Formats: sequence, C-alpha cells, structure tokens
Amino acid sequence: MSAQGDCEFLVKRARELVSEDPWAAKAWLITARTLYPADFNIQYEMYTIERNAERTASAGRLLYDMFVNFPEQPAVWREITVITQALRSDCQDKHAQFLRGLFETLPGRVQCEMLLKATEQCFNTLEKAEMLLLLLRRFPESVVQHGVSLGETLLDAETIEDLESPVNCFRKLFVCDVLPLIINNPDMRLPANLLYKYMHKAAEFYIGYVTRGPSADSPLQGSQEGGVGLKSPGALRGSQRYVIDGLTEKSSLVPEPWERLLEILAIVGARCEWKGDKGSRSYVEILQRMKELCRYLPSLEGETLSCCRSQVVTCTTLALFHSAYLYVSAVQPMLFQAHNTPGAVPWILLEDLCCAYSEAELERSSKHVHKKRKLGDGREKTMSSDDEDSSGKGRGRHILVSKADMPGWADMLDSFRTARESWDLLHSHEALETGGFL
Repeated sequence: MSAQGDCEFLVKRARELVSEDPWAAKAWLITARTLYPADFNIQYEMYTIERNAERTASAGRLLYDMFVNFPEQPAVWREITVITQALRSDCQDKHAQFLRGLFETLPGRVQCEMLLKATEQCFNTLEKAEMLLLLLRRFPESVVQHGVSLGETLLDAETIEDLESPVNCFRKLFVCDVLPLIINNPDMRLPANLLYKYMHKAAEFYIGYVTRGPSADSPLQGSQEGGVGLKSPGALRGSQRYVIDGLTEKSSLVPEPWERLLEILAIVGARCEWKGDKGSRSYVEILQRMKELCRYLPSLEGETLSCCRSQVVTCTTLALFHSAYLYVSAVQPMLFQAHNTPGAVPWILLEDLCCAYSEAELERSSKHVHKKRKLGDGREKTMSSDDEDSSGKGRGRHILVSKADMPGWADMLDSFRTARESWDLLHSHEALETGGFL
C-alpha cells in the first residue's frame, strides 16, 4: 500500500471510531501524524475532532500548526473565515464564543498575520475594511501603517460608487470607527490639510445623519404599533427605524452625533495647535471664543492668518449648523427623523407687515378713503379716513401665546440667536469670506 493510501486508511478508520470511541479515533490520528507529519489531511482531521468537541486549547494548537505549515490550503482559510466572521459579529451563542476563544489561544503575532492575510482574501471593499478594522482595534500599533490607507480606501469607495449622500456605509465606517483610531493614536503624524479634510468629512456625515428626513430617499423601515391609526402620521414616523444601505440596523445607529463631532473638533484643534484651544466644550462656548479670536484677525498675516482663519471658519460653521438644527427641530419637529416626537405640532412664523412697510407708506395708502357715515338725525356725511380715530392703528398685530403652550421657548430663542450670531461672525471679516469650510 502506498503512503497516500496508508494516510487515507488511517483517517478513514479514525472517522469510523469518532462517534463510538473518540479517544480511540484520536489515538489512530496521533499514530498517523507520527508516521506522516507532512500530511495535511491527518492534521485537519485531528483539528476537526477537537473543534467539534469544542476543546479550545487543543483546537487552537492544531489550527496554529496548520496555519504555519499549510498556509495555502483552502480548508484552512475556510476555518479562518468562519473565525473572523465570529470576531466581527455580535452573536453571543455558544459556538461563536468558542470560535473567539479559539482565536485568543493563538500567539499575538499569529493573530496579526492571520488577520492581515484574511484581509487579502476579501474582495468586497466593505468586508475588507471591516476585517482591517478588526486588526487595527486589536493591534493599535498597526494603525500607523494601515490607518490612513484604510481611511482613504473608504473615501475612495464612496466616490467610485458615486454615492450622493455622505450618510453611507463607507463614510459611516470611516467617521465612526477608523477616524477615532487615527486621530487618537499619539504616534500618528498627520498634516493640517489632512486633518481639516477628515474634519470636513466627519461634519458632513454627522450633520447629514441628524438632519435626515423621513422620506423615501432614505432606506426606512416603518413599524406601526398597536393603537396607531392611519391618520396618525406623527406616531407612525416616531416608530420608524433608519438603516444605512449596506449595514445592519444596529450598525446604522450613531449615538450622540453632535457630541462625537465635538470630540473630533477638539482633537483636531489640539493637533493643529489652534490658538486658545482648551479642548472639548459646548458649541456656544466655542462661538464666544471665536468672537474673541476675530478681534485679532486684522493684525495677522501669512501662515498665522491662514491657520486662525481656518480655525474660526471651521468652529463657527459647526456652531451655526448645531444651533440652526436645534432651532428648526423646535419649530418644525417632524422635519428631521432623528428629532421627531410623536404628537408634536409645528410652529409657524408669521411676518408682521409693519416690518416690511413703514408707517408712512401705510398712512399714504389709507389716506383719502371716503366713507359715508350715517348721523344721528338720519342724514349721511361723507368722511375721509383722515378724520377717523387713529388710536386703533396697529391693534391686533401681536399674537399672544402662553408659555405653557410652548415648552422650551427660551432654548428655541437662544438657538436662533446663536445661529444668527454665527452667521454674522462668518461675514464680519473679509478674510473669513474667502476662508471656506475646509
């Protein structure tokens, strides 16, 4: 009998015994491996028995041996693919936990190499990015080598796919997962223009995310709860869930988007050495700081002016968007899906005509309007509008609303005031007009 025939016989014999006497099957395979240490089928059969029995340590050792000695075998990569899928998923069943534990038994160097090679096996951009992200999270030292390239790959992918909205799977993965790893790594040395670019991309995503509307152009999944009738659009919209195309519902959720954007702003400011930057603060405080900084703009020039201008434009623009969002959300709560409240009623802003036309124009338009008024003795007298009592002019212009009927009115006015101040600040200096939001 040939060597290959011997190996096949030993493996077949072990398979026959594994259900009746697993220890005997294991003994057969140990003997086979001793006789034929270079045979892959023997080692793979040993691994299969240990894996099916969920013996973590022994299965991990055998997987390590196969990865080192038989790295080109398709069966090895099928096993690695199953393990990496378990690492990327949130599944908490027993088998998934076993696979994660099996991976943890491998030496760190082998884990890193395995994830890198598994990344090379992926052809789908999103899957490849998720695999590489798994590597970056487990081995922070690899961020320096792979972080920026992964980020650029994701940004290029959304360009290639010609995605119109910044709220897409590639941008979400970049902004929420990859970018924090890049900018929080102290060993990363990033130029200012790249930091501004990433800041801009993050702002586009987060602002687009919070201002998304309950419309058909976004993949919405509505669920109508019991007791909600067809004539209750507010309650129905309140139960809608937002899913970014290419991601799961859970992966599409972005908690505290404005706070996350503020954190990125603080880190970018620290890396760019912004003037007077004191780290994370509220958007209102940032605006006040930018007002103070603008006083020095006329005296600055060159690189200092460029840096200061970029700081003011970036910070003030974000303050403008934040306050405008809060104001519009209060006035028109159903406009944004992220902010809609069941049963909320929109407010309507009415324009007082006296603001559009002067009193003089109103008086000219009302002069010499002749009317016939009946006197007490039955006679009629023609009178001009000039003869009428003008004490009632302007009466009824104001609509009085109880504060109890308009909760949060003070915050709404503060948001409007902050938005207006931000807009005015952006147009207060010629240098800011040409600065642009980088």
